[in-house]
Amino acid sequence: MDTLPQPADCRKVLVTGYPSYTQPQDLTRIFSSYGTVKVVKINNKFAVLEFKDADEAKCAIEDSNEVIIYGEFLTVEQYSHKSEPTTPKREFKHSKNKVSKIVDPRALDLSGDFHQQLAGLLGAVRLAQDEVAALAQLYHDLEQALQQPWPGCVAMPFGSITTGLGIKTSDADCFIHVPPNLHHPSTNYVIKAKRILQQYPQLFAEILAIPRANTPIVKFFHIPTETNCDVTFKTPLGSQNSKLIAFLLHADPRLIPMAVVIKYWARVHGLSGTGKLTNYALTMLIIFYLQQPPVSILPAVEWLQRDADNDIIVDHWNTGFMHHHDRLPESTNTSSISELLGGFFQYYSTFNFTDLIVCPFMGSPIKKDLFKDLNLLPKEFGRYVSNIRDRLTDPMRFTTAMCVQDPFELCHNVASPITSRLAFEIKEFFRFAAAAYDKEKLNNCKGLFQIILIQKPKLSNGKLHPEFRVVIYPHIIQNIINPDWKSVITEVLKKVFEQICKIKLVRIEEKANNTGKKQKEKYLAVVDKPIWKRNQFSKLYNLMHLDFLQKQTRITEEILNVEKQQYNVQFRLILTFSQEPKNAAACIKLIEGDPVVFREFGKFFVSSMHNWFVTLIKSDLKPREKKPGHTGPNIISSIDDKDTESKVINNVDDKITEPDVIISVEALNLKSGDINSVADKKAKSEEDLNISVSQTDSCDKNLAGDSDAVENKSDTSKDNVERVTP
Repeated sequence: MDTLPQPADCRKVLVTGYPSYTQPQDLTRIFSSYGTVKVVKINNKFAVLEFKDADEAKCAIEDSNEVIIYGEFLTVEQYSHKSEPTTPKREFKHSKNKVSKIVDPRALDLSGDFHQQLAGLLGAVRLAQDEVAALAQLYHDLEQALQQPWPGCVAMPFGSITTGLGIKTSDADCFIHVPPNLHHPSTNYVIKAKRILQQYPQLFAEILAIPRANTPIVKFFHIPTETNCDVTFKTPLGSQNSKLIAFLLHADPRLIPMAVVIKYWARVHGLSGTGKLTNYALTMLIIFYLQQPPVSILPAVEWLQRDADNDIIVDHWNTGFMHHHDRLPESTNTSSISELLGGFFQYYSTFNFTDLIVCPFMGSPIKKDLFKDLNLLPKEFGRYVSNIRDRLTDPMRFTTAMCVQDPFELCHNVASPITSRLAFEIKEFFRFAAAAYDKEKLNNCKGLFQIILIQKPKLSNGKLHPEFRVVIYPHIIQNIINPDWKSVITEVLKKVFEQICKIKLVRIEEKANNTGKKQKEKYLAVVDKPIWKRNQFSKLYNLMHLDFLQKQTRITEEILNVEKQQYNVQFRLILTFSQEPKNAAACIKLIEGDPVVFREFGKFFVSSMHNWFVTLIKSDLKPREKKPGHTGPNIISSIDDKDTESKVINNVDDKITEPDVIISVEALNLKSGDINSVADKKAKSEEDLNISVSQTDSCDKNLAGDSDAVENKSDTSKDNVERVTP
């Protein structure tokens, strides 16, 4: 009789006690004397080994604390899921208590006029002078401790606390200048600093080294001052940046209070912090706004650097600047703090982050496209160009959702970690605050803080990046003459995009997957003009004797020539084919760009383009047999039974829909008034992200794709767009 197979766990052992540099092959070599063994899992703490049978595992367990590897005795135990050592969750109680000190805006005294409320707010959230002065103890303790491995090292504070923007929850930042004679390329400074600080538990707690970050740091909590601190050894650039910020924001007494309010506003709404908009990036946004006309309170950093005598070169970048307030250009701006605050929100509520870079260095917006070719950049970027060409640094990442350029380290986009979702939320908060200011400025901004600090805009919980998909009618596929029906559909869609819409498709080459039930073709494309705004030109070209293809192509060319609005909306076109049964669908997905613009293009895609496809593919279809007694024109695309057709399409939809698809087009024949009202209206709420186009009345001309004939009909119905939850 066959024996039952042994449970896997009884053949496994848990091994601990080996050095951190032990490799799997080391354990295999040591334990192979007990039988056939393999390493199932290994990390710095423990390893799980599996033998061929339970007896071999038992022998290894009996020799626990007798097996030696690299001079260390190994502990061997019977394995079970519960026996795996777990890393205890790191609890930073001091830091957590520090975060909890954020002043709830509802606890503020928001009575009185704007200036009384401002004074109360600053008093509640800003670090007092004595609190800032007390931090000198932190830097002294840190410097004294690190003198042990690096005699003569100097602690150089930087960050918001040194610039006057410190609030109750601000962390301290410090650069440790190590004397050049003590520099060693192989030294891991933050790991070494962590070990040193751990020797002073009465001063430093919750010490954490992050050696693999772009800027390695060691974090700790300073017990005497109850302050978190981040320490870096990499570069003094941060210290130079802080000097610039302090100089600029102290150039006018209105600027620090305004900046503190904005920083607090971003903090209470969760827009700033780790992995979000950094305080430094937010400060750059503030400085950049103050450089813009008609505000024009601060000069461009490039202007401050025109005298070469002020140059201070750090890591190949000029970090020096003219630092005398009495030599700054005289400003004629007389705006109040409330006007400057409201102006900040208004400016960024309409700023084109998709195409423009926030550039405090130049003091004006720079087009992202200029950074695609070094030869296109202004002469002021000479150092950036030479550093890139000499391979001293990498080019700036300028294609992110928000791009804010560091004024010194010009290759650094300080907003690069911001995701598209967070960028969308930040813009919505800007718009909300700008609307609040427009409302409250007539009331001397008495209720402004109440609105912008306590209330917030309604944000969509759905997808930020909408996707639009159309299904090719199954009966059309069945009537394609060419056996290679997939190539016919691809070529027709290419004609729609490239010939009519003037949108170039770039094929994304992927590994062939012939075993799957579905076949996909993927293309990259860019929309740069509002080609959906066709009404005014359609009426003109309806009077001309042109065929469908000529007419639509000429309309697009007119739009490209006349429209001044420039976009950079990048999207992916995905064609999905299924052989059994024969199905096809086209889906567009936003990659990068303004979601509002993409929604407009998407609605155009699921309306006009679908009908265009039906028109263009007619020549590739089998002629439809006429019904007995039928003498009228033979319309290939006519639908005899709407209900049946709807069921067929829904069945196709279920089979090829991917989990992330949110747009489904069934039998779509929108009247032109519907199409254009959808395309031209701005999305009024985030619910517009999720839409489904419902089936409308079919008519011969619509099905044939002659949407222009329909455009002249009066449309008294509401938009044929229905909002649903996917």
